[in-house]
Amino acid sequence: MFEWPSATPINMDRYPRQRMYELFKGFEIPVTTRTIQLDITALWSYVKDNQYRFTPVLGFILTRAVNHVPELRHRILNEQLVEYNKVVPSYVVLSEDKQVFFSMGVFTDVFLNDYHENVAINAAAANGLEKNLGSENLGLIYITNNPWVTFTSLQFPYASPFASVPAFGIGKVYEDGNRVKAPFAIQNHHGLTDGYHIGHFIDIVSRHLQDPTLIDMPFVSKFK
Repeated sequence: MFEWPSATPINMDRYPRQRMYELFKGFEIPVTTRTIQLDITALWSYVKDNQYRFTPVLGFILTRAVNHVPELRHRILNEQLVEYNKVVPSYVVLSEDKQVFFSMGVFTDVFLNDYHENVAINAAAANGLEKNLGSENLGLIYITNNPWVTFTSLQFPYASPFASVPAFGIGKVYEDGNRVKAPFAIQNHHGLTDGYHIGHFIDIVSRHLQDPTLIDMPFVSKFK
């Protein structure tokens, strides 16, 4: 039976980023946003060869990567710093009549299970049937895909109660020579994470983009 993410309070006396946390939590906008161009050549072929949908496959990779970086599972919940035991994906879903809905996905780190579950959840959300059970749970990441527009910068909507939740945006896929690429925006809370943690996250994502067969295997990050 699937269990929603659970949060454990962090002991601030032992929290190594306490100074940065105290500094940035006083900022009006404590998040940072960056956009990079992902090389998805191998993944694009893998998705087509296996007749998968691109967004939930990439969403699995992003969710796995976040789960391997503990700092990206830290959240500010009711003014208290907590760590979630895991995170799940929350997708922005567009219905046939172009209404926007939000889904609350699952993550068990078993690709085929998660892929089919999230495809079904997103389909229900697109029909207005997904009730977002557990959506008040901050053990999630936001994933949005805009396949119509490419970009070199993206600004996410900001709301302070959700500032500690990482957000990811994928843009229109394009060809660059003999490579297939897509713009990829990342928003993270700077009091909880910095460039090192984003570098760790990107390293895991890049490994899966270069070798998409990793999604079917247990993964252990060796980033230092």
